[in-house]
Amino acid sequence: MKNLIFKYALVPFFVIVASCTDNPEEINQKSNSKNQDKTLQMKSWFLSTGDWQTDPQIYVREFGTGTDTIVMLHGGWGAEHSGMVDMVAALGAKYKFFVHEQRGSLRSPFPDSLITYNHHIEDVELLRKELKVEKLTLLGHSMGAVLASAYAKRYPEHIKKLVLVSPAYLKNPFPEEDMALLQSAQDEFGKFSERPSVKQELKKLGLLTEGRKLSSKEETIKNRIDFATRMLYDVGKWHQLNNGKALYKGNVYGLTERTYPEKGWNFIEEFKKRSYPISVIIGAQDFLDMGNHITRKWTEEVPRANFISIENTGHLPWIDQPEKLSMQLKHSL
Repeated sequence: MKNLIFKYALVPFFVIVASCTDNPEEINQKSNSKNQDKTLQMKSWFLSTGDWQTDPQIYVREFGTGTDTIVMLHGGWGAEHSGMVDMVAALGAKYKFFVHEQRGSLRSPFPDSLITYNHHIEDVELLRKELKVEKLTLLGHSMGAVLASAYAKRYPEHIKKLVLVSPAYLKNPFPEEDMALLQSAQDEFGKFSERPSVKQELKKLGLLTEGRKLSSKEETIKNRIDFATRMLYDVGKWHQLNNGKALYKGNVYGLTERTYPEKGWNFIEEFKKRSYPISVIIGAQDFLDMGNHITRKWTEEVPRANFISIENTGHLPWIDQPEKLSMQLKHSL
């Protein structure tokens, strides 16, 4: 029952949260502009998982002109990476960022038989070895925060810092003693999702008309507004989303989930054993934990962990409050 709560509370909602304002083609066009900030110019390459010519490869992007290496892990499973670019766009002069598209995602196609929880963890280690970095600073968003924590549990000797943004639940199955907090968060979100601004946005765009078939473009807009209702505090910023069916490989979530550790995970207990710095950054209106009572309680169990809540912010803080998020990342990375 606990596992079912974890599954059905999360699967429909954070599976495509890595989408951002710019698609890769637009990013490349900007990079070619004479006025483009050089810290955002990107290189892409493919990380081999065996024989470079014949075995599946993992898509990697790198950007930034700084000297400190940061490895970013996007949400999912099965999403794509581009939202992570917006998350750190203001920090490229200080850091060198690397983000890989996890196996099975848009730019890293893999056969189903090779998509597992264990493989996702080992891919991070494969990237660390490729980069020749002894200790990693990992910046994970949503399910990427779970992946960062899973890697840290398996390879604590290779962790410099963990920065977890809008983390998916760091305990699975969900603890019985915290079920009341979960129910309260879900009730709060139910009320929040009915905020007047949602209907106002749909009405403004003529999408509340009954009996009229919407065009494909209108359906896309309506879908993004629906997504923004859950993911953003300010639903009026729906146009900054770039989510869509082709960008999310939904089967990857199921393939990964069925290979989870038999006893689940409790990364909070793992963090207590270690000494590396941990920062948890979450929007006060994150649909996974409205009011942040769950995340705050769990983070307080780890005395050295730094908990940051950003007001008027949902699950995608780089859209709702980009400047505030950048400021917190500067202090955390």
